[in-house]
Amino acid sequence: MNDSFDFSEAEDSEPRVYTVSELTRSVRGVLETEFDSVWVEGEISNLRIPASKHAYFVLKDEKAQIRCVMFRGARSRMKYQPEDGDHVLLFGRFTVYDARGEYQVIVETLEPVGLGALQKAFEQLKEKLAKEGLFDDARKKPLPEFPWKVGVVTSETGAAVRDILNIIRRRNPKVSVLINPVKVQGEGSAEAIATAIREMNHLEDVDVLIVGRGGGSIEDLWAFNEEVVARAIFESKIPVVSAVGHEIDFTIADFVADLRAPTPSAAAELTVPVLKDLMDRLALLTRQAVVATKRPIADFKTHLQRLIDRRFFRDPVGLLAPVAQRVDDLNLRLVRGLGLGVVLQKQRLVNRVRQLFQASPERAIRLQAERLGNLHPRLVRGLAQRIVLENQRLRGLIERLMQASPKKIIQRVEDKRISLHHRLIEKIRSLTGLEKNRFKGVVNNLNALSPLTILDRGYSICTLAGSAVKSSKEAKPGDSVQVRLSKGRLDCVVDKILD
Repeated sequence: MNDSFDFSEAEDSEPRVYTVSELTRSVRGVLETEFDSVWVEGEISNLRIPASKHAYFVLKDEKAQIRCVMFRGARSRMKYQPEDGDHVLLFGRFTVYDARGEYQVIVETLEPVGLGALQKAFEQLKEKLAKEGLFDDARKKPLPEFPWKVGVVTSETGAAVRDILNIIRRRNPKVSVLINPVKVQGEGSAEAIATAIREMNHLEDVDVLIVGRGGGSIEDLWAFNEEVVARAIFESKIPVVSAVGHEIDFTIADFVADLRAPTPSAAAELTVPVLKDLMDRLALLTRQAVVATKRPIADFKTHLQRLIDRRFFRDPVGLLAPVAQRVDDLNLRLVRGLGLGVVLQKQRLVNRVRQLFQASPERAIRLQAERLGNLHPRLVRGLAQRIVLENQRLRGLIERLMQASPKKIIQRVEDKRISLHHRLIEKIRSLTGLEKNRFKGVVNNLNALSPLTILDRGYSICTLAGSAVKSSKEAKPGDSVQVRLSKGRLDCVVDKILD
């Protein structure tokens, strides 16, 4: 190589002087030539993955360490994702990073020591999906009890599909099977399985879905350990039965599926019930239902016959006779009670009418008029006597004044006498007017309460032997009755009685 380092001394006495870049390139050439591909074992530390998705870490043992880098393309092909502290075996090539003058290993593959890379990847994905809840029993869907169409996602050439078809035909030939053939191992198989599951979910008549394949190594079964398959099963609206490998084989699909079958044959048996068993059970239930129905019908028939034999149905009229008698008795008591009540009310009304006539406003007006007539003369006499007394007193005063005072004083006293006389007369007139107005108010109130006011409106009161006649039944033809009108009375003879 042109850039290789020559450890021999030059023929001339002057040694060769290298720049840092030249020396670094020479060392890199030697390392890349001598260690073009190496296997290195050690422990990972200081692992970091920036936004570029390249992985940078240090591989060390008890006495030394070396820097390593794994570029994004190599990382994307790995099933296993390394972590700090992992003891690994890596394959790559040596090189020198010119910018820092450090040698490093460019890693192409990496796998854990003591535990295979696939197993490590299996455990990592299982832990991740478990934390997300994809394995929870609460979200698992129950299988239909009587499926009519079973979807199968598996290889069309494998033994698994033949076993599933044979068992389903044997158990229930009326169940139809829809196969979506896919590649079940190798590159692209996981995506094909996930796509087939989603396609099945677009159909409306698939009752249950069997996803699986026959046995094989962990590498052969790895498609069912891929995250894309697990998420497709989790998102399926159709109940999914996982049937991968043999009974001892466990895959991520088994944990996510609604039911795990140890083998594809077992999946068919768990999914489809035996038709004959169903028919036998249906016949048994039918017989039990008939027996269970006959027994209560017989009991009801016996009970009905007992009811028919009772007296209520044989002689219903006889049962109603006491009730009719009770009704008659109550009716008689009601009539008697009403008659007695009418008599009592009639007597009470007669008493009220008598009290009304006794408290007639006409009588009260007459009494008030007589009282007023008695009071007026007395008032006039009293006032006249007082006037006389005042005149006598004034005359006495005048006489005394005339004897003891001049004529002017006498005239003044006379004027005063005349003024007092006029004032006394005005007072008498005022008192008389007040008494007159008060009397008119009393008369008006009595007239408003008087039955005579009702007579003024055209009504009349008919009496027979001093008692008011309220019914035509109280009189008979030929009886003399008195009819009181608003003004005057009429003596009448009953000619005819009309109801």
